[in-house]
Amino acid sequence: MVHILRRMTAVLALVAMLGFAATAFAADAKGKIKTVSADKNEFVIADADGKNWTMMAGPTAKFTLNDKEAKLADLQADDEVTVTYEKDGDKLVASNIRATRK
Repeated sequence: MVHILRRMTAVLALVAMLGFAATAFAADAKGKIKTVSADKNEFVIADADGKNWTMMAGPTAKFTLNDKEAKLADLQADDEVTVTYEKDGDKLVASNIRATRK
């Protein structure tokens, strides 16, 4: 009986670890576009504290500019953005980019 409990504990621990590793937590960042490198599929935003965030556009990322469908190349410096992203290792991968331009 003890042998079975040890196996079950190991299996449950492994399942829990895999579940936590597979779960990605989305977060939001707000700021202004500093640079856009559409050819590299990345952009840099500066938040309210002046911190720069380099982000990659995910393969299924959705872009809007003034509430209209857009693409990364449409974004420009000083556009206000709200970005939903997930951390993938040391990279920030954006899935939803909402930009406004005055």
